[in-house]
Amino acid sequence: MSVRERHKRERQARSAAILAAALRVFGEHGLEHSTIEMIAREAEVAVGTIYLYFSSRDDLFLNLLVERVEQLRERYLEIQAGKLAPLAELREVAAAYLAHLREMREMFLTQQSAGWAKLTERIRRASEIRNHKRVLALSHEVFGLWERTVARVIAAGLIANAMGSTKTAAVMWASINGAFMLLGDDNFFRDITGLDPEHFIHEALESHLVKDAARSAPPFDKIAIENGEESQAVAARSSG
Repeated sequence: MSVRERHKRERQARSAAILAAALRVFGEHGLEHSTIEMIAREAEVAVGTIYLYFSSRDDLFLNLLVERVEQLRERYLEIQAGKLAPLAELREVAAAYLAHLREMREMFLTQQSAGWAKLTERIRRASEIRNHKRVLALSHEVFGLWERTVARVIAAGLIANAMGSTKTAAVMWASINGAFMLLGDDNFFRDITGLDPEHFIHEALESHLVKDAARSAPPFDKIAIENGEESQAVAARSSG
């Protein structure tokens, strides 16, 4: 390995370690209450080292979003390439999205709150602007993949009161997002409604299906909580 190649790999490893530390800090404190100093301590590097790789705290946050949304896009493409039956594909895609939300809960809440507006208003550096545009472009692409799956389910006659693929996909996506926001550390939702928020998030998706369709395959919560091998077995049976 050449010196240049070794140096490149070392930089990539250091950058990845800083991003991993930032994800932990953002996950614990949220964007607005996190600092570069906190991230440096978590990564066990000097503050100046972070600035060799990232221009700001916001740049770190946006880099993480780009990385995670790219991973979600690849997972969607992988599921869609499996040629599952429409309903099985919808449930697998929804389960992948829920896993994505759980992994980056605090970052998701920032996107859904005034935190995203504040971030958008204050970005000035070229890297921040570039990554902000990248996040929006990737998110648009990911929604398009979600809509593609929903369109297949509509075409199969399995969606109740479908409004066209875009609006139906948006309603189902918003249902999952809204239900996920109930899964906090407190039990306010459970105390007020008497419902289990974890189960409710799955029912939010199932409520859009026609009754016969909802009974025709394992419910969404079974796919979401089973291990990878069992989930693949369900998908294989559904596509057979």
